[in-house]
Amino acid sequence: MVNAPADFTAGGAEKHVQELSRELQERGHELAFLHAFPSPSRTYPPDTTVLHSADWRRSQVRRYRNLVDDWASFPSDRLRRVVAGYRPDVVHTHSLVGIATGLWEVCRRMDVPVVHTLHDYQLLCPRKSLMQPNGEPCRPHPLLCGLRARRMVRWAPAVSNVVGVSEFILGMHRLMFAHARQHLIMHPVVPPALRPLRPPGDRLRTIGYIGQMHVIKGIRELIAAAPHLAERGVAVKLAGQGRYSNDAVEAAARIPGFEYVGYVGGREKEDFLESCDVGIVPSVWNEPGAPSYTALEWLCGGRPVLTSARGGLGEALDIVSGSIVIEPTSDGIVEAVDRLIDPEVWAAAVADVSAVSGEGEFERWTTAYEAVYERAHDRDSSSETVVSRPSGPRSARPT
Repeated sequence: MVNAPADFTAGGAEKHVQELSRELQERGHELAFLHAFPSPSRTYPPDTTVLHSADWRRSQVRRYRNLVDDWASFPSDRLRRVVAGYRPDVVHTHSLVGIATGLWEVCRRMDVPVVHTLHDYQLLCPRKSLMQPNGEPCRPHPLLCGLRARRMVRWAPAVSNVVGVSEFILGMHRLMFAHARQHLIMHPVVPPALRPLRPPGDRLRTIGYIGQMHVIKGIRELIAAAPHLAERGVAVKLAGQGRYSNDAVEAAARIPGFEYVGYVGGREKEDFLESCDVGIVPSVWNEPGAPSYTALEWLCGGRPVLTSARGGLGEALDIVSGSIVIEPTSDGIVEAVDRLIDPEVWAAAVADVSAVSGEGEFERWTTAYEAVYERAHDRDSSSETVVSRPSGPRSARPT
C-alpha cells in the first residue's frame, strides 16, 4: 500500500509517487493508494481511498485541522480499517499531511512493515521548509515545534526502513529514525518523455524558472535581478503557480523582457523549457532533493542550470554535469549571467551538459526501492543499506 499525495501536479513528492507507482505496476506489483485529500480531477487509480472531502490548499478549515491532526497523530480506527481492508505486505508512506504518523502505529499493531521516504521537513516544521514566511531561516521553537515533532515521531519505531532523496535530508532526520535502516535513493535522471528538445541558442538570451512561486524558491531574488539582466539583453521567463504569482504578474508589467506564463504541463511545459537557453534554481532554502526534479528537468532537456548549492542541491553537483553554482541572491544571479555572456564561457557551459539518454535510470531507481521493500517484508536486520545514485558523466562548473 502506498500513501500517495492526491495532486500529482503539486510538487516533487507527488511526481515521485506517480513515477514510482507506474514503474512498480509495470513490474507486476499490486498497489493500493491512500490519499489524504481529493484529486482536483477527481480521478484515481483503482484501489484508492481518500480520507477527506476538502483539500487543505483550498480550505482554511482543513488547514487548521491538519495542524491539530499533526499534534494528535492518532492511530484512528478509520486508518485501521483502511489498512485491514487492503491487507498490504508493506506500507510505503510519503507526505503525511492530513494523515499524520498515527498510520505508522496502526501498521505496527497489525504487524505490517513500514517504509517511509523523506521528501521535506514536515516532521520538523509545520511549514515543511524550516523557513519563516518572509524567507528567512527558522530555528524550530523547542516548545512549539519541538513538542509537535516529538508527538509526531513517537510512532517512528514502527518504521523499519527510511529512504532519503539526499544525504542532507537523511542527516536532518537521522536521530528521529536512529532505530531504522537508512537508505539513499536519488531521483532518476530521465529526459523529457515526449520529444528531444532542440539545443539552446548560440548565446544566452533567455533564463527560465519553472516551479512553485514561493519565497523559499528564490523568486524575490530572481525578480530583483531581472531589471539588471534586461540591461544585458537577457530575458527572464517564469512558469508555475503559488503565493508569489501576483508578484510575477506585477514584475512582468514593469520589467522589459520579463514574462510570467503561469502553470504549464505536458507539451506546454516542454515548449517552455525549449524557449529558454538556461534554467535557474535560485533556492534560498535547503532543497531536499539531490538533484531536485526542477534541476533535472533543465539538465535532461539539454540546458545548463544556474543553481544554488543549498541542501541536497549541493550533492547534485557531483551527479550530472551542466550545473553552474550561484549564490542565490540578485547579485549572485547577475554575476553568473555576466560570466555566461562571454561567448567562450557560454559555449563551454552548453558543451558541459550531459547528453542524457535516461537508459537504465528508472530500472536503477525502481530496483533500489524493491530491495528496500524486500528487506522490510523479510524483517532483514542486516546492516547493509541501499545507496542508489544516478550514473553517468559528472562535473560542475562553479562561476
